[in-house]
Amino acid sequence: MSPDHPGQWRVESVSWSAAGLHDSWPVLGPRQRLCRIGEPTDRALVLGSSTVGDAFDLERARHEGLAVVRRGSGGGAVLVEPGSQIWLMLYLGLDDPLVPWDLGTSFLWLGAAVANVLRGLGLPAQVVEDRQPRTELGRLICFGDLGFGEVTIEGAKVLGLAQRRSRGQACFQVSLLWRENQSSLRGLLADDQFVNQPLRVAGVAPLVKVSRQNLQDRIVQAITAL
Repeated sequence: MSPDHPGQWRVESVSWSAAGLHDSWPVLGPRQRLCRIGEPTDRALVLGSSTVGDAFDLERARHEGLAVVRRGSGGGAVLVEPGSQIWLMLYLGLDDPLVPWDLGTSFLWLGAAVANVLRGLGLPAQVVEDRQPRTELGRLICFGDLGFGEVTIEGAKVLGLAQRRSRGQACFQVSLLWRENQSSLRGLLADDQFVNQPLRVAGVAPLVKVSRQNLQDRIVQAITAL
């Protein structure tokens, strides 16, 4: 790392419940950046900060063995399961050059880093660089819509991003689907009108010839090189 680099990355791996991973808020020192690799120990329905609770049948979710968790960042709900995603939490100071003032475009560098890794493995990954129209299903399920910096492969969303800013820090939440499990969230919606509505989403496991660990290592390396 060059001496004029604006921040020093620290990388750590943690294995906690989905609630614990979302509730933790580490305090950074000056010029510090933290890349936390999260491995959930449970299955969870994670609701975004703006998700209406009664939009989902929470009793059914718990009956199916899902913890119900509310995160501080916006966006729709996400299904979290051990081994199903590459999950990173990136903590940076608000004065960091990787945290532009504009919430939307601040995701673009992150999506580009992930897309470049996927392209290096031969996948036609595309970064969403423009504001996309919202849909009713996308307001409920994160992978039902596309946002700035998120990544698609042949039109199917593989990377979901969210962000929270608090106490002088930003947290970028990164979820790259290894296995496609998000479509099952339609069955947990209280309103069954979306049960058969297509969800253009994909996992990358069938598309790459590397292991989940290898892909995770490549993505962490690409992000922390910035």
